[in-house]
Amino acid sequence: MSESESASQQPEAEEQAGERHHQRLLSIIPKQRPLRPDPSGRYFINEAQHDSTRLAARMIPLAAPHLLASLTNLLATAPPSLPWSGAFAKGLYCGLFVGPTSIAYLFLWLSKTHPDLLIDGKSPADYCAAYLALDQDKYGPEETNRSGCSLNHEFMCYNAVKACHTQDLRYVRAFVDNIDKLTMRPAFIEVLFGRAGLLSLMRTVKYFVPAAGEILDPHVDAVIEHCLSYDPWTFGVRPDHQKRYIGAAHGDIGIIASIVLSNASYAPRVQPRLERILALQLEDGNWPACDDDDSEKKGEELVQFCHGAPGMIWCLVAIQPFFPDLRDRIEAAVDKARGVVWEKGMLTKEPCLCHGITGNALTLTEPQRSHFLFYATAGIVKNGLADGAFEKSSDESGLWWSEAGRAWGWMMMDYEQSGRGNSLRDIGFPGVTNP
Repeated sequence: MSESESASQQPEAEEQAGERHHQRLLSIIPKQRPLRPDPSGRYFINEAQHDSTRLAARMIPLAAPHLLASLTNLLATAPPSLPWSGAFAKGLYCGLFVGPTSIAYLFLWLSKTHPDLLIDGKSPADYCAAYLALDQDKYGPEETNRSGCSLNHEFMCYNAVKACHTQDLRYVRAFVDNIDKLTMRPAFIEVLFGRAGLLSLMRTVKYFVPAAGEILDPHVDAVIEHCLSYDPWTFGVRPDHQKRYIGAAHGDIGIIASIVLSNASYAPRVQPRLERILALQLEDGNWPACDDDDSEKKGEELVQFCHGAPGMIWCLVAIQPFFPDLRDRIEAAVDKARGVVWEKGMLTKEPCLCHGITGNALTLTEPQRSHFLFYATAGIVKNGLADGAFEKSSDESGLWWSEAGRAWGWMMMDYEQSGRGNSLRDIGFPGVTNP
């Protein structure tokens, strides 16, 4: 058999292996009641806390078949073609959040971690290019109320991902030439809509295009100084309703991570803010959503990436090497946080990275990680959505909220299973803690 013939049969063989593994898992799971939601409705009761047989039955020794299954579903649900099939906001492109550029970003990273993977004879680089050719140039450079200035801004994300894929510095220059024009909300510092997200995008461009460093470095430092000029950091769509969020998507820990991962020399300047976050950890291991003196600590039951312990773990693990004086405190906080994720992190929303089982699973270690990710396998997700056990996402394909995010999780798990490193540090959360 030729090398090309062998490669073309790889997806089919892996898909069959994945199905056999899935059926084996189903056959050995002890008969049980359906998943029972907690009275809050936010998460399922994790009966594996007290039943080791359930935990052992859900080990996932091979993530690769599940990665392939997820990517196959993604390509069927949201193929790289026009008109775009995305459901979120009537098909609106939203950078790395949802839309074709977010999927291109997944395939960009797969071209790094799994360059030889083939689906229908095409590589991750091929699919990255295809998802970057869906009329993204129709989205203008201006900042709008809905776009923010960074991870949700289609023009900025498209130029960043296009630069990474093509190695063409013209896209880097288009990106930096627009930074100073994003002036609608200068006080937005958080990651998803604010300046910290610009740092993440520039960091990724430098990672994939080292030659871009000379262009980007002055802008990285300027954006960091802009971020540090605000104290406290607040976020809110309405000027009269600002909150001091501390979580990964909209608050302090995500901003700190973006700053330090972009330029480690700023670690001493943000260390007091990090110490404040560590001090806010609740007794059960979670964090409140906000650091507001007048708040009622609402949000302590939110256990997801954007608010709560999972996002803290993603960020703390990534930045720990840059705070040697806080190493023991960070390790203790992460260990404690994993306890509340294990107890309350099997979320009832459709498995995804931002507020679902996938994002929470990746903050755990084995065998707990496999137990969570079992509920993010293709068959379980399909059945859970069909019978209403999972609350369906408003998007069917995007990176933060849906199938592309599940594929990101399988990519990370396979990366670790193949012995290549710590995926939380080497890959990270897209647009927040990734290199």
